[in-house]
Amino acid sequence: MIQSAHDRKIRQALAAVSIPTPLTVDTLFAVMQERYQLRYGRLLELLRGPSPIPGLHANALWFQRPDDGPDGVWVAGELTGSAAVHNLGHEWGHQEMGHQPLLLPVKPKPEPYEFLSPDFLGGCLFGRARSHEGPQDPEYVRIENEAEGFAYLLRRKAAEQARDTRHHDPLVDRLHHSL
Repeated sequence: MIQSAHDRKIRQALAAVSIPTPLTVDTLFAVMQERYQLRYGRLLELLRGPSPIPGLHANALWFQRPDDGPDGVWVAGELTGSAAVHNLGHEWGHQEMGHQPLLLPVKPKPEPYEFLSPDFLGGCLFGRARSHEGPQDPEYVRIENEAEGFAYLLRRKAAEQARDTRHHDPLVDRLHHSL
């Protein structure tokens, strides 16, 4: 099987991390927090519910607050189960692949869209959830494809781990070895 440099980069990034079992929003975020603290030296919080940017229609977003509080990953509150895990994994992919987060400037009570350029709202800048609307800059597409590939491979490897450990019972293993 021929792997592209793109695929190789994703596999290398994923090989460097520990995949929690079972893979849930909570277990995945715990690993993300630990790696984020080591990599960026900053705290990371998980936000669920409405978008942190009023009017932005997306499923997830990774952002930094340079001057005010911890950085964050937001996952839409209506997403649950594997959809929520996949979107969180996508944002983790951005972090592990070395992409840049969306920077949220600090200002009291911002107006909707006040800090976002028209290009960002049109879907062609980095740091936002994938949008199929608006122009698709090749670099933006590459970055989103890397994060999406990371999320897909993360879920596939987690499923393989779960399948490999499903029938292993430590008590039965001890009994088997004692015979």
